[in-house]
Amino acid sequence: MAVAAPRISGCSGAIPSAFSHFVGIDWSGAKGARHPGLAVAVCEIGQGAPSLIMPPSGKTSWSRQECRDWIAGRCGLNPEARILVGIDSSFSMPFVDQGCYLDETQDVSHVRALWKSVESHCRQGIDLYGGAFVMSHRCHYHLVGGRGTKYNRRMRVTETRAVESGAGPCESVFHLIGPSQVGLSGLSTMRMLAQLDGLSGLAVWPYDDVSEAGLVLTEIYAAAFAALGNHRGKIRDRRSLNRVLRELKSNLFRDRNLKLNDHACDALITSAGLRYVAGHRKYWHPELLSATVRETEGWVFGIA
Repeated sequence: MAVAAPRISGCSGAIPSAFSHFVGIDWSGAKGARHPGLAVAVCEIGQGAPSLIMPPSGKTSWSRQECRDWIAGRCGLNPEARILVGIDSSFSMPFVDQGCYLDETQDVSHVRALWKSVESHCRQGIDLYGGAFVMSHRCHYHLVGGRGTKYNRRMRVTETRAVESGAGPCESVFHLIGPSQVGLSGLSTMRMLAQLDGLSGLAVWPYDDVSEAGLVLTEIYAAAFAALGNHRGKIRDRRSLNRVLRELKSNLFRDRNLKLNDHACDALITSAGLRYVAGHRKYWHPELLSATVRETEGWVFGIA
């Protein structure tokens, strides 16, 4: 069945009307049903410190499905809230460099078709796990067992721009070796996007018109927000966290009852970072975000 083409947002140069809440999510693509690496934080418009959000289930760790349902429920906020959600995970794959996602034989030419393809391969995967897609297309991936015959360390336009801008290093979604690999995280996110697609009031930037949406999802790169706060590398302690928050014009995080790790810090910085950049035109209309890039690869919000 053909998948409807993206609902392309306009390129008028406008900035979306103000958001009231900013949600940062440090995502995880790992196997399993619950994930210590998945962290969620939120802050409101103004300068208030971001807060960590614990799973509604009362468990110590989020599941991806629980996070999906929480997002679908407008992040537990009231109907009047206008929410910008940044997820530290890739929403798409390289396309522009070769004119296709995997190879020219695939009839997948825009991002929503890609999301549906990933979901169709992975329906049996526990908690949105994306491993089945990799196994079905292993010739395109570099796995622990070796490189596939069609493997190429491809990068999206936005990832190349992130490296050039000094925001931080980026890894190809097809390189699944080592702790820096991001491919499985992206596939699980694409499954979630496929399942959320069509939800009333929800838009995914930059693929959709976000001007009137009450809930906007964006792909982010937490390291880019840390770089805006003059920090490089992982953040795991309150002092480093608050140093970055101060640079992002946020009040300091003072909750001493919560033990911080790099995932929690990434979510907190993402929440404050979204608030810090959301009013700047250059982040909504980056120069290299062409129509083709918008329809196929998307963009990392916060990379100009």
